[in-house]
Amino acid sequence: MSKESAYEKLYKDLIGDLEEMHRNNIRRTSAALKSLLIVPTIFLILLFLTNSSKTIFLVLWIVSMFIIASVLIVIEYQDYKLQKMFKKNADNEIAVSTEIAAPQSDSPSKERIEEIRRSIRSRIPPSPAENTASDSEKSETVNV
Repeated sequence: MSKESAYEKLYKDLIGDLEEMHRNNIRRTSAALKSLLIVPTIFLILLFLTNSSKTIFLVLWIVSMFIIASVLIVIEYQDYKLQKMFKKNADNEIAVSTEIAAPQSDSPSKERIEEIRRSIRSRIPPSPAENTASDSEKSETVNV
């Protein structure tokens, strides 16, 4: 087995693990959202059905909502970081494949790309800060 195929296998395993973690995060999010509805509802029902202190159930209701909300925040942050890592790996894969497909050279296509960039930059109106700088430069050249 060559090094390249070993790296490809490791990369595919990494991508598979990232996708599995994302699916697990989706399941965890849906479970947390369901519990956000169910647990406080149970506390409210107990609040009205029992003759005990209502403040205890209200405190439990509020605390449970905060705990479940914090769990949701943690899950979403982990999923955000995971998707960011996945996107970074996908971008790196695309960059590597384009470098392999089109090696670096001074070809007419690069010249055409630079020509298009210059054309686009010339069409973009300057920002107000650039306008004042260019106006002062113009006045200096007129005064000279």
